[in-house]
Amino acid sequence: MAKARRKKQTLVVVGAHPDDIVFVGGIAAKYAAEGHKVYSLSVTLGETIRKPGPEQEKIKQVRREEGIDIAKILGAEFVYLDVPSNKIIPTMEMKMKLVDAIRALKGNIILTTTPWDVHADHRNLSWTMRDVIYYVGHEGIKADYPPCELRGAYMYDIEMAHNELHTPDFVVDITDYADIKYKAFLSKKRAKAYNIESGRQWAEQCKTWSRFWGLRYGVEYAEPLYQAWGSMTTTDPMRKLKVLDRLPLIGE
Repeated sequence: MAKARRKKQTLVVVGAHPDDIVFVGGIAAKYAAEGHKVYSLSVTLGETIRKPGPEQEKIKQVRREEGIDIAKILGAEFVYLDVPSNKIIPTMEMKMKLVDAIRALKGNIILTTTPWDVHADHRNLSWTMRDVIYYVGHEGIKADYPPCELRGAYMYDIEMAHNELHTPDFVVDITDYADIKYKAFLSKKRAKAYNIESGRQWAEQCKTWSRFWGLRYGVEYAEPLYQAWGSMTTTDPMRKLKVLDRLPLIGE
């Protein structure tokens, strides 16, 4: 068990938009600091924060730079699929794009969005990932890359102020990485996509949210996670609700 725990993993945080990773920025920073490979995989570049036309084409580059900067602060690497924003639909084509992307990265831990999110992209990504998590490690599913050795898959919440409150399956202690998460929210590149005051408000809100979950489970800051769908084996590492210092993985 101890040997498996020391093995370096590849964590892929799948988001609909370049900044989605910040909502599990503490976990991402924690794993990166421990020497694991961490990727921020954004399905879209979130261009619909601007009006259709030239403004959207321009903001795509800004948001790409935002994704790179946020990932760098957290110790991750940014990659994206360039699917049109608000066009994430759980088709087989979309699922296989994600399967190939995750397999290409050799991801074996996946974090993705929740199905109760009020944002259409987050919600539809979650439903798409329901099958992707099953397919990505399945030897019987043909793709451009070989199957991953999937060790764990969990969901994270984004639109906390609007979503219905759900009790997490467990929380991860991010106390030592809360400041890095906060810094990622205040990325200068992110401020170009939104405004500085908006970024500060989001950062404060997310910090409060992390403090709330930490308070409930006896640490200073924590991030809540929820069991993801997928193969039967992805349910194996689940524990009773408690605070953990890392993600429970298959085989540990």
